Amino acid sequence: MKKLWKATVFALIAVMLFALCGCQSGKRDYLVFYVWGDNTELSWYEKVASDFKAESGFEVRVERSMGTYYDNLNIALNSKTKAPDIFFTQEGEIMTQLRAGRILNLSPYIESGALDVKTESNADGKIELWDVNDAYLYDGQALGSGDYYAFIKDWSPDFMLWYNKSHIDEYNRENNLKEGDKGFMEYPSATVPMTWSEFTDMSYKLTKKEGGLTTRYGTMLDRVPYSHLMEFIQMTGESVFDADGKYMNTSENVIKAYSFMSELQKGEKASAPVIGPSGIGSGESFANGNVSFVWFGSWAYSSYNWDSVSFEIGIAPPPLPDRDEPYTEEDRYGVSSGMIALAINKNSQNVDKAVEFLNYYMTKGQEFFASKGYNIPGNKLVAESDDYLYPENNALGEINRTFYEFALNYTHSIGYNKYVPQSIVEDIISKHMSTYYNNYNPDNLASVVQAIANDLKNEVE
Repeated sequence: MKKLWKATVFALIAVMLFALCGCQSGKRDYLVFYVWGDNTELSWYEKVASDFKAESGFEVRVERSMGTYYDNLNIALNSKTKAPDIFFTQEGEIMTQLRAGRILNLSPYIESGALDVKTESNADGKIELWDVNDAYLYDGQALGSGDYYAFIKDWSPDFMLWYNKSHIDEYNRENNLKEGDKGFMEYPSATVPMTWSEFTDMSYKLTKKEGGLTTRYGTMLDRVPYSHLMEFIQMTGESVFDADGKYMNTSENVIKAYSFMSELQKGEKASAPVIGPSGIGSGESFANGNVSFVWFGSWAYSSYNWDSVSFEIGIAPPPLPDRDEPYTEEDRYGVSSGMIALAINKNSQNVDKAVEFLNYYMTKGQEFFASKGYNIPGNKLVAESDDYLYPENNALGEINRTFYEFALNYTHSIGYNKYVPQSIVEDIISKHMSTYYNNYNPDNLASVVQAIANDLKNEVE
């Protein structure tokens, strides 16, 4: 009897294990689309997913990252049961997934027509990729040539200056300044950039303090501060890394870029809070009237509901390094462009459906996002359509055209390290800059930059 009982128990356990294994190893009947974004942005991804299901009959579940996106992504991609099918990537992070063999080569699907990309053999393709999408070509060794491994979902000059015109009017009123008076503060030019020192001075004058506490900041660098830093470095004409994209540059101009960033937070004319965790970011603070200048791509207007603010918004090109002669419109030579792309998990259980969804996203999905004025669509055909350039909302259309024109004529991409993920580069910079801010002394900055370079060298080697 005892033997029979044991046999029965073991049989039941075996059945349960078999069922469990079968459940875990069974083919998933939906796609997981792994994203980041606020609730508004999330609702837009869910709308595209819902429309795709209505058309194809296949479900797409939108999953938002609740922590550090790329850390979570790289962990999830190693899971057989929780790995996303389609996800975001960018130049500074894609090499991690490529070297791990996690990303699907898209070129064969372009050749087969499953991805309806405009090519010499498919002149009527519904997806026309921008030249900037070449950043996601990969030849097995380096980015920039070879086959396509990701499509830019949207792109935008990500560090344009948005400003509150009311704060400037208020400054002139409080100081009894009228146009033509010495010291009268004018709105920044929409075509000619300020210098770094001009911006530092203006941002400082717009900062307000009461009882020793800052009640309004001139600016904030809270979102992607070290991408700002890399932008500042490239604005000097230098590269962040050497010609091989391996070791960090420590030239005099690089140190000037570090200096500009740190002076905004700790200098005599500091107008920004020191980089670190905060309860509210610059997008919300700007909408609330608590910061005068913010640095964002065109996506911020929709994401932060700036269409409903109580003041008039201005847009200006980002400030450029100081020099002897004044800048002109022809001198503005760029602001880094943000180019987040979509990639497919090579080991997806539903690769063909993931490809189908990517094709849908790049066509009808991009048309939907164009109606929101989110960013410049990654499909050039959609970006050049009236839906994006001339929407019913005139204010939105003006913003879209401003960013579109600037992107085409004045942008450059951030030159990321080709050997180390951006997250590691930023961790190294953050470690040393945090210590520097706590013991602020401009005379020590060159040694801090050298220490950052040394740590990166150790990471590379």
